[in-house]
Amino acid sequence: MRTDWLVGVKVGDPLILVSGNRYRGDEPVTVSRVGRQYLYVAANGREKRERFDRKTGIENSNTGVRERLCTPEQYEEMDQRSALLANLRDAGIDVRHEARSGMTTETLKALLAVMQAKSS
Repeated sequence: MRTDWLVGVKVGDPLILVSGNRYRGDEPVTVSRVGRQYLYVAANGREKRERFDRKTGIENSNTGVRERLCTPEQYEEMDQRSALLANLRDAGIDVRHEARSGMTTETLKALLAVMQAKSS
């Protein structure tokens, strides 16, 4: 797991709160406080009670599916990767979950381009 996920984040920076709950969508938040170990975020002008690990962005909780924070750029890349993986699956290639983290987005794009050229 990456440990530099949110290095350099400061108060006022925009982030995306990624929820593991399928009934609740992801939401934009801003950094409200930065402590030595945890980050705190606010949505709609109110600070959330959850706290997040300053390095990984993962919620500090022992119950349920943990939420996590990411920058808008990281969130966009996650969306792009999931779309590429879905297109690869439709083309007949199912990339195993264990292999996904080792593949860059550019590698996935190149693989999809080869599969699309092959089917044309």
